[in-house]
Amino acid sequence: MKRAGLDRAVLDDPDARLPHPVVRAFWREAIRETGDEAIGLHVAERVRPAVFDALGYVFRFSRTLGDGLGRLARYHRFLDDMLMLAIETGRDHVRVRLEGVDRMTRPTAEFLLGSLVRAARMETGRSQLDPVVVEFAFAKPRNTADHRRFFRSPLRFGLRRNGLVLTRDALELPLRRAEPELREVLERRVRDVIARLPPVDSVARRTRFRLGQQLEGGRPTAASVGRQLGLSERSLHRRLRGEGTTLRRLLLGLRRELAERYLREGVSINETAFLLGYSEASAFHRAFRRWTGLTPAAYRRRHGLH
Repeated sequence: MKRAGLDRAVLDDPDARLPHPVVRAFWREAIRETGDEAIGLHVAERVRPAVFDALGYVFRFSRTLGDGLGRLARYHRFLDDMLMLAIETGRDHVRVRLEGVDRMTRPTAEFLLGSLVRAARMETGRSQLDPVVVEFAFAKPRNTADHRRFFRSPLRFGLRRNGLVLTRDALELPLRRAEPELREVLERRVRDVIARLPPVDSVARRTRFRLGQQLEGGRPTAASVGRQLGLSERSLHRRLRGEGTTLRRLLLGLRRELAERYLREGVSINETAFLLGYSEASAFHRAFRRWTGLTPAAYRRRHGLH
């Protein structure tokens, strides 16, 4: 721990946050000490919900796998200021992608993706719940036997993302320990902790804020956002790439998040399209169906609105 720059007093503090360079150094020293190059995956095989504090139990007590993953994505900052979980829903498949950490190390990616798969199997009671494919941004290791044994899925290495793909039907699998009342109590704690955290001054977060300001009735551009941030278009794109994202990805994620929220709150479909910067409601319909597999009207009906 000393070689990684870890102070035991910090480890004893439940509210302490470790900088990513320290985390990278810790994994590096752990591999050096154990000789285990797949240590991130091996730790994930033994992880318990308590490791992730209240958020681990918020996931466990959710109604379905999709609900649980959605809450992990929504409350990611409870665990880490920069790491984000992005969920992309297609017609037949769902991609769960790790974002926000520049140059995520191999053990971090293996630990996080392994933990997600282990939690999905444990909490659904489906030990044979295997991803359609698992994607890694690091180069293919010399030995992938443990990856094949654990994930039991096609593996892809050397990509520009870390993530896994599930069948869309998997999101509807019920979780065995679903407890809505208890989940709500724990969820309030998670929200309270996040609310007390200081703001994180990243270009991606500031860009997302400016996109939200410009969306209503308009079409945000790199030029307009860059002007507000004091950056040229080229610098904005470069800084966002350095933080593991793009302007388009931020805009699509924000539009989807706001679309679902507006529709759940009873905002009309046409008004929602306008608030999200779509010039025509038909374009919003197509985008919403691409995101969720549902039309806006069907989504409203699912949430008891007409």
